[in-house]
Amino acid sequence: MGWVWWRVPGFPGEPPGAGLPLHRVAALPGVSTVLSVTLFLLLGHQVMYTYVAPFTAHAGFGRTGLVLLVFGAATVAGIWVTGVLVDRRLRATLLGALALCTAVMLALGLGAGTPAVLLVSVALWGVAFGGAPTLIQTALVDASGPAHADVATSLQTTVHNAGIAAGSLTGGLALDRLGAGALPWTALPLIAGAFAIVGLGRVHAFPAVRRRT
Repeated sequence: MGWVWWRVPGFPGEPPGAGLPLHRVAALPGVSTVLSVTLFLLLGHQVMYTYVAPFTAHAGFGRTGLVLLVFGAATVAGIWVTGVLVDRRLRATLLGALALCTAVMLALGLGAGTPAVLLVSVALWGVAFGGAPTLIQTALVDASGPAHADVATSLQTTVHNAGIAAGSLTGGLALDRLGAGALPWTALPLIAGAFAIVGLGRVHAFPAVRRRT
């Protein structure tokens, strides 16, 4: 905080009433669609990610530290790929990432008992998920426009954290009632839902040609 006070120049604040109120930013074309993708993706992701330890134990692997290391390293690769493609192929890259996440949940549901399947699936999951928040936030700023991006991204932060909490709760209920083997099957329709929303939101939220803002 001291460094910011010392080095960051002061800028005048917005005059009262200059920005759109929260509900009007949420109602801008495409904004609610992008927020829905954020919610569904985080719901599905957290169902699995929160309970990686019991799932790997259920799969007979049990080395949670290695699984998390593979996932974390793969997210770095996903962020790099996203940086290369986000400006030119945002829609296609996000659809590819969500399709890959969906396929990973299917693979974990069917074949996680094989260590190679488990580790390769987790690596692909990391690549797919690593850049997804950047892709979604870029689409949100495009939809809201630079003038309203601050409010729109604050909405996304709220939805993102709500997705983390609700996804963890959903995964916990599935784990408690159905066992660890049900986790990927619980996550699968949620992530597939995010994929479907992106596929349908090609007019305002995720256009084939990105609007330069």
